[in-house]
Amino acid sequence: MMSRNICLAGMMGSGKTTIAALLADKLGRRSVDTDEEIVTWTGHNVPDLFGMHGEAGFRDLEHQVISELAKYHDLVIALGGGAVLRVDNLDALRLTSVVVLLDVPLEVLVERLAGETSSRPLLAPRPSAGRASADVVDDGADATWSQRLAITYGERAERYRHAADNVIDGAGEPHEVVDTIVAWAVEQGDILTPSEHEQVMT
Repeated sequence: MMSRNICLAGMMGSGKTTIAALLADKLGRRSVDTDEEIVTWTGHNVPDLFGMHGEAGFRDLEHQVISELAKYHDLVIALGGGAVLRVDNLDALRLTSVVVLLDVPLEVLVERLAGETSSRPLLAPRPSAGRASADVVDDGADATWSQRLAITYGERAERYRHAADNVIDGAGEPHEVVDTIVAWAVEQGDILTPSEHEQVMT
């Protein structure tokens, strides 16, 4: 019996990569980060790809990666922040995966992201004209990074919840978040393999 992939969705700073690695270790699975996969595929980091192709071009690359990962089982996948906003990504993931939203309050995200905004293209100031995707809000060139984060958070919150099979409080300690996801997966009955179920219950 093959398990279903567990995909972690949420805002930048919600801890998807960290939680994915811990959850995969607990279940004996492989963790995959879609942003890291894109970097591996292209040889360019995410900010450079945004600069080269715009957000729309980056999202197309992201879709290619997600479509490929959705062919597999037994993965824990950390999704990019905008991944579940595209219907075609969700359509691909539904075939083999469940989506868990790591819900983290805005004030916690601001604390976590302070000092690393240079690696987050959506937090960088850009002129509003010519933006390639409706996912990016017209925040104005003079908005601070935290204001841009707040606008993006507001735009995405309900769409995240609509896309998720389960919503988990992601503001706690990572191991507590992992335990909450595992407990939910056990209850569902069709996410873990029998051996994984036995492993987490002992």
